[in-house]
Amino acid sequence: MALAAALTFTLSACGPSESDGPAQNEDGLTTVRVGLAEPTFNTALINLVIDEDIDANHGLDMQPTRSGAGSTNQIAALRAGEYDFAGVGTATAADAVAEGAGLVIVAGTGGLINNIVLNADVAKGLDVAPDDPVEERIKALRGLTIATSPPRSSSNLTLRHLVQQHGLDPDKDLNIVPVTDTSSIVAGIRQGKFDGSFFGVGVADANIADGSGTLWISLPRGDIEEFNELIGVCIVSTREFVDNNPEIVEAFHAALAEAQEFVASDPEAAGKALHENSFANLDADVFATAWEQAQTGYPEGVLFTRENWETYLELFGDASDKDLESIVYEDFVAEPARGES
Repeated sequence: MALAAALTFTLSACGPSESDGPAQNEDGLTTVRVGLAEPTFNTALINLVIDEDIDANHGLDMQPTRSGAGSTNQIAALRAGEYDFAGVGTATAADAVAEGAGLVIVAGTGGLINNIVLNADVAKGLDVAPDDPVEERIKALRGLTIATSPPRSSSNLTLRHLVQQHGLDPDKDLNIVPVTDTSSIVAGIRQGKFDGSFFGVGVADANIADGSGTLWISLPRGDIEEFNELIGVCIVSTREFVDNNPEIVEAFHAALAEAQEFVASDPEAAGKALHENSFANLDADVFATAWEQAQTGYPEGVLFTRENWETYLELFGDASDKDLESIVYEDFVAEPARGES
């Protein structure tokens, strides 16, 4: 609350002009614009902040713009000045920075909160069961058509890495289909267009709930240990905004950290709040299936530590056609998100 008071005082003293940064609303809260995809469990923390008015505890009024736009378009809108912050995949942010974009991570908001869901009949036809060793479950994907997000996205990179680590060639042994409209996934699995999918938890969980899908692998459940330190989703801002508004960035990070602590300390209450607001249109059984997996997938303190970045480089650095090694961690990650102080 001390930070919220200081933030309000600072902006009041500066006045409300556009050149002085974000304006204050009638309640004295600093308004910030946030670009987000439609609610998914990868973005649950920022949605929880907004749903539960946690932003107000830190002197902020977060105004979200939700759309079906992917990370590339979110970053383009951020750089064009349409937003102050945007929720994106780490892969897209890292590639953009390697190409010279002045972006800064202000919070690590999710590990890889993804799962592989198979068509139930396909799963039954395999010689491997959903509770067999994970190595066997991955090798059983040979020959299947798996839908995931477009090339160079965090999900696409992760799926490819996952199967490669277990002796499969993602370009020859699987048919990986890039899909931008996740609304087609449930029907695609149900109708057999896709044998399965690899997306954020919640996308294909409707198939699990209605019996047309089988949960095959869940990353937030801890099925793949090497991904435990990987941050796949983050909130970014521009270097200019971060440099000009350090108090706002600190308050923004603190609000997300409070939401993460809420999830960790009382996942039932946090889930109830999310289901009543951001996920109100999601069937109760589907939500319960997804939330049981997702609730452990949010990084403590919404940090993006040096170890998190080094893990990302180790897993995906060689797969990128960008010079990710040229990225300086201290420039890429804002101080509140480093967890080093």
